[in-house]
Amino acid sequence: MFDEKAQLHTLEGVAAAVIILLVIIYAIDATSMTPLTASTASVHVETELRALGQDILNTLDYAEPGHTSKLKNDILAWNGSVYTWSGSNYTVRIGTDNLNNNLTEIFRDTLVEQGIAHSVELTFIDNSTLIPYTVNMIYNGDPSNNAVVVSRKFILQNIGPIDGEDRPEGDSIDTHNPIKDIDPSTNLYNIVDIRLILWRM
Repeated sequence: MFDEKAQLHTLEGVAAAVIILLVIIYAIDATSMTPLTASTASVHVETELRALGQDILNTLDYAEPGHTSKLKNDILAWNGSVYTWSGSNYTVRIGTDNLNNNLTEIFRDTLVEQGIAHSVELTFIDNSTLIPYTVNMIYNGDPSNNAVVVSRKFILQNIGPIDGEDRPEGDSIDTHNPIKDIDPSTNLYNIVDIRLILWRM
């Protein structure tokens, strides 16, 4: 004699086990999509770094009409040396010279305080080859795979708001500034692209 209730209980048990198994599989899949995973967290960090870098460039690039921005002044006053963060100052890699300008001041207050690694590259047109040339202004090592880059372009002119000219400071005396006039017969002096590279250590 067969017990029909036993078969029914067996089927209920199998159905319950299948449902529990499906719930566990769904829960595991759902967990991998939460913001706690490495890929989603890194995207969030990159977004924050990009916003911070853009805010820094926007702040330094602001200028009243008829004046030159702090960011442009820093580029014009640069002597062509490569600097690195030493733990207390932005020091030239060879020698004892320190870089103290608007860029380094805001970097100390924001990036250094938060432990964010950063480098600054300048790309401009080489006056002898007329092709873009990239040099480091601040170099703090090779960026990670999750590094972000924000940039700003400047057009330097021979006639500008600073004493009637936009040329790099001391251009006729200081030969170390690599930004040179690409065409002395025109008002265009050069085009500079400043790139701020940010990454978490």
